[in-house]
Amino acid sequence: MTEESQTEIIIGLSEEEKEDLEELIKTIKEDPSLELRSSTNEDVQKQLQSMGANLAHLGDMLLKIDDKMKSFYEIICLSCKKDEMLNKRIDAIIEIIRDRKNI
Repeated sequence: MTEESQTEIIIGLSEEEKEDLEELIKTIKEDPSLELRSSTNEDVQKQLQSMGANLAHLGDMLLKIDDKMKSFYEIICLSCKKDEMLNKRIDAIIEIIRDRKNI
């Protein structure tokens, strides 16, 4: 089969419609990616912009969470220091009480 037999349209169309379809087929065969490139590039650009906006938003969220985690970490550290000081005081009181019983 040759290209002519493959592009021949056998359905009930008028001559003008057949010519239009054949012209469209020839145009697509010459450069099939012509239309796809322009629409695909626009779609890709939109997706990249959307992804960039989402990434910026997630980055902001991460920074806010990081600040909150730093504050939480500082609170935990202070709480541990407080517990250590209270434990030392309690141990000192226990030692004083033991020493008085031995007297």
